[in-house]
Amino acid sequence: MISRLRIAFAGLVAGVALSCAATTYQTTPTPDPAEGPAGDMCRIYAARSTQMMGRARSVEIVVNDQTIGRLGEAGFLCWDLPAGRTVVQALFHGAVIDGRPVEAVFGFDGEGGQTYYYEMRVDPGSKKATVQPLGEDEGKALIEDRKAPEIRSTP
Repeated sequence: MISRLRIAFAGLVAGVALSCAATTYQTTPTPDPAEGPAGDMCRIYAARSTQMMGRARSVEIVVNDQTIGRLGEAGFLCWDLPAGRTVVQALFHGAVIDGRPVEAVFGFDGEGGQTYYYEMRVDPGSKKATVQPLGEDEGKALIEDRKAPEIRSTP
């Protein structure tokens, strides 16, 4: 027979786990998905992987020293930026893994009128943050069931 104390403890653990799920928000307007990016702009979609590792962390996305927003586990971010070379930082906030902060930095050359998809994850072996570019079909599948970000005026 399971004691009431065990049931209460299990409920407490489940509540804490659910409260760790971070909200996704964005500080820049989300572009209209029905319209592609303008010819001199490119569009970026970023989402977390569905893995368990790093799940309680939020991921802050920074482009050219401007915070775009934070990714929780069930949302995505989407923004347009000028075509050309861009450096993006993905800062995994939360408990420090292995004594070090977790950060991924990647650059890409965006072509005007194009859309790019990226998946953020923590590598289970190295415990390092990684960013994986995805093809259009994979990218659309990743964000298909995700929530659009809440828009906030400041991070």
